[in-house]
Amino acid sequence: MVTTKHYIKILASVTCILLIWGSLISCNYLRPTADNQPSSTETDHADNSNNNNESKESITPILSSSLDYGLLNVADTVEEVRPSVVSIVSETVVISRYGRPRPAFGSGTGVIFTASGLVLTNNHVIEKSNSITVTMEDGTQERAKLIGSDPMSDLAVLKLPNGPYPYLPLATNSKPRVGDWVIAIGNALALPGGPTVTVGVISALGRSLEVANGITLFDLIQTDTVINPGSSGGPLLNLSGELVGINTAVQRFSDTGTLVEGVGFAINVQTATLISQQLVDLGRVRWAWIGAFLDDLDPRRAAEAGLPIREGVVVLNLFKDGPAHKYGVKRGDIILSLNNHKVGTTQTLAKHMRQTFAPGDEIQVELYRNGERITIPIMLEERPKI
Repeated sequence: MVTTKHYIKILASVTCILLIWGSLISCNYLRPTADNQPSSTETDHADNSNNNNESKESITPILSSSLDYGLLNVADTVEEVRPSVVSIVSETVVISRYGRPRPAFGSGTGVIFTASGLVLTNNHVIEKSNSITVTMEDGTQERAKLIGSDPMSDLAVLKLPNGPYPYLPLATNSKPRVGDWVIAIGNALALPGGPTVTVGVISALGRSLEVANGITLFDLIQTDTVINPGSSGGPLLNLSGELVGINTAVQRFSDTGTLVEGVGFAINVQTATLISQQLVDLGRVRWAWIGAFLDDLDPRRAAEAGLPIREGVVVLNLFKDGPAHKYGVKRGDIILSLNNHKVGTTQTLAKHMRQTFAPGDEIQVELYRNGERITIPIMLEERPKI
């Protein structure tokens, strides 16, 4: 028969055993594992290997430098990149309601992308400015010279005097994926005390956004990283500190006027590299131009009219002596493809004009006209300056 005294002794013994077992398990889970830190035995083996001049493969941490025991930590990445991020203040002259000129100021962000002091930013940050002041991380200020700008891509290149400068190269091998963590750095709201850092993920790739009448940006990165006024032109980075894109725009409202959150856009680094190179070399960007006023083919109206096609780009009108006019395109023609690249919308056509073709290229344009498919050659020209 078990007495109360014996029961208490048995319970105390079991409790003791459980506490010791729990401590062993806790130590095993809390200590660094062999995946991120060699054990003493492994260290001894490594030392012996070094003494014997034998080649052994080192143990590589599973977690990246931006992860601390599975928790996201971007402080080191930000500290390394921040010296190449600058704040920009542009001064313009506007006419007051009394008819007098007065100064107006705008702010944004830029990225130094060469040691010589070339800075990439958004065109809308410096557009129509008379002077541009750039502030470095250490507080020093310099007057920047505008090298070139392009409203169609919303990019601009500035030049800082002297040098060398810390910089963030544009050419990277990064291949962003939906769901990747990204870091945005920008001069949000021109707040004093340095740039603002926010973190999010890549929400989508290949987005298009109309930013002004007749100006649509293509192949944008969509991100839920917080981007505020003043952050335009700042870098969007991966966790390794590589440039993924240039923060450009935020969508605040839906087409129906509903307030939306977490929908920001960045120009991808591949586009930024191509555009900046032309701006540095030419001071402008040469866009291919077909010379026509275009609109999307409405599938419902196409069905009502008995057309056998449901996708295409309708030619509404032509620029006199433009490429399309010269080579025989007519009003009412429906463009179906360019050099066998299917063209279903005006956005698709504009994307090919910017990324696939160049001024001077002769392309084969497939048209639907009077119930027939025809193909005509067109020599593309450079888009006139808007």
